[in-house]
Amino acid sequence: MILKELYVISLKDKEVIRKYVFNTSGLNVILGVAKKDSNGVGKTAMIDAIRMLLGEKMPEDFQHKEDLEKRDILLVLKIEVNGEIQYIARQIIDDENGYISENVIMDLNGWNMYDLESYRKKIQEYVFGNLNYEEAPSFQAIREYLIRDEKQGFGDITLSKRKAIKSSQCLNFLSLLPVYYETDINKLKNEQASLQTEIKIIKTLAKDITKLKSDKIKLESEINRMKNMLDSVNVSDKIDYDEEKYILAKKELKKVESQIFKKEYSKKQFEQNVEGLEQRHQKMCELVNLQIYYEQILKYFPEELKKNYEEMEMFFSYMLENRGDYFKNRIEKLEGELEKLQNEKKGLQKIISESTKIFQNTQLVDDIHNINEQLNVEYQKLADIKMKIDKYNEINKLTKELNAKGKEILEKTFEYEKDYNQYEDNIINIETHFKTLTETAYDESGDLTYNYENDVKKSSATGRVKITCQIADENSHGRLYMKINMFDLALFLNRIDLNAGCQFLIHDGSYCKPNPDAKAKVIKYVDEYLKRKGTGQYFITINKSELDEKDLEFLKSQGTVVAEFDREYKDTHRFFGFKY
Repeated sequence: MILKELYVISLKDKEVIRKYVFNTSGLNVILGVAKKDSNGVGKTAMIDAIRMLLGEKMPEDFQHKEDLEKRDILLVLKIEVNGEIQYIARQIIDDENGYISENVIMDLNGWNMYDLESYRKKIQEYVFGNLNYEEAPSFQAIREYLIRDEKQGFGDITLSKRKAIKSSQCLNFLSLLPVYYETDINKLKNEQASLQTEIKIIKTLAKDITKLKSDKIKLESEINRMKNMLDSVNVSDKIDYDEEKYILAKKELKKVESQIFKKEYSKKQFEQNVEGLEQRHQKMCELVNLQIYYEQILKYFPEELKKNYEEMEMFFSYMLENRGDYFKNRIEKLEGELEKLQNEKKGLQKIISESTKIFQNTQLVDDIHNINEQLNVEYQKLADIKMKIDKYNEINKLTKELNAKGKEILEKTFEYEKDYNQYEDNIINIETHFKTLTETAYDESGDLTYNYENDVKKSSATGRVKITCQIADENSHGRLYMKINMFDLALFLNRIDLNAGCQFLIHDGSYCKPNPDAKAKVIKYVDEYLKRKGTGQYFITINKSELDEKDLEFLKSQGTVVAEFDREYKDTHRFFGFKY
C-alpha cells in the first residue's frame, strides 16, 4: 500500500480545505517552524489523522472540538493498492464507522460505509499486502510499530506495557519471520503443566491407598452379605430397575467427585497460605512489642533501626491485607464452586437411589426395606473409594503422558529451530542494514542480533526469537532515539528488499533529540536508498531548528518536505487550515 494524498474536507461547505501530496518513494518530511511555540501547529495532528484513517480510534485532540464539528470535517487518504486507487475516510463526528470509495465524494451517501471493525480488516488487507496476515498479529498491534510516537514509542525497541510474547510476535512479523513458534510450544507447555498438577494431587493419596484398598474389600463383603439377604426373598415381581439411568448417573457422579477432590485440595492450599501469612504477621507484631518493651535500651540505637521495624510491620500488614485478600477471595470462590458441586452430587445420588429402588408398594416387613436403604449407602461409600483408587492408579498413565509431552516439546522446539535457520539470509540482511545505518550515523557499528530460544525449561520463553539491539553510548545525546529509529529502519529496508507488505514507516518526534549531523546522514541515506529501489515511504516529523540549515535546504531541494506548518498567515498554515 502506498500513501499518495491526504485531504481535509468540509462536508458542510462541500470543499477541500487542505490537500497534502506525498512522495510515493523516499522521504516525506513534515516540518514545523523553528520556534519555541511551534508545538501544536500541525505535525502531530497530521500523523494523528493518518493513524485514525488507518483504523485507530479518534485522537483525543480531535474530540469535542467545535470548529472541527461545525465544519463537519472528513479526513480522506488516497492510497494505491496493487496498482489500483482507493480512498479511505473517517468523519470527525463519527468514531464508529469508516468509509471507502474509488473517488472523492462530498456526500457520504456515495461512499461504502463500514463499521469500525470491518473497516480495520479492510485496512489490514491493504497494508499487509502479500504477507500472511492470517497467522500474524492484528494490524492494530502492528500499527504502533509502524507509526511510533515520541510519547510512548522510543523507550525501547519494544513498546512499553505490552506482553513480551505479543511484542515478540509483532517484531517477528515485521522482520518477516514466523510468529507461531512460541505460542505453539506454549500450548504444549500448558498441557504439560496441567499433567504435573494432576499428578501432584494424586500423589497426596499415596499415604491413604492401603487403607482405601482394605476398606474396599470390607465394603464389597458387606454389600454381598446384604445382597444375599435380599436375594433370599422372592421379590422379583416388585423390581423397578432403570439400568441406563443408573449407569449415566454413576459416570457423571464419578466426574463430579473428581472435581470436588481437586477443588478441596486447592482450597486447603489457599487456607494454608492465609494461615502462614497471619502467623508471620503475628510474629512481626511480637517483634514490635519487643521494641516497645526495650524502649530504654533502643533509644541508644540509630533511628534507622526503628524505621526498619515500622517498614517491616507495614510490609507484613500489606501482605496480609492484599495477598491475604487474594487467597481469601480464591477460597470463597472455591467454596461457592464446591457448594454447587455438592448439590450436583446430591442430585446424582438421588437419581442413583431412585433408579435402584428394588421395592415399590411392598408389603414386606420394615427391616427388609431398611436393608435396601443401607445397601444404597454402602454402594455410595464404595463408589467414593473406587474413585480414589482409580484416580491413584492413573498415576502411571499420567506419568507416561507427561514424559511423552516433554518429548513432544523437545521435538517441536528442534523442529522450529530448524525452520528458523532457513531465515538466516533474511536475518543477516536486517543485521547488515542496522550495521550500515549505525556506521552512517556515527562511524561505528551497532549490534543487532537475532537468537532462537531453544531452552525447554518451564521458565524459558521456548521458541521465542529474542532480539538484542545496542549502540555505543546509547543512553546519551539522543542516541536511544536514534537506535530505535535505525532498528525500525533496518526491518523496514529489509521488507523493501523483499518486496513484502508494510512498506511505509512513520516516526513522529523521534528526531528532536539526536545529534543534527547524525540524523541528517541517516535520513539522507534512507531517502536515497528508497528512491533507488523505487518503493517505500519514510515519514518523519521535525522542527526546522532540529536540522542544520544546509541540511534543511538540501532536503527542500530534493522535494522531501511535503508539509510545512507554522502559526503565521492567520493560522492557514496549520494542518486543518484553521485553528481549532
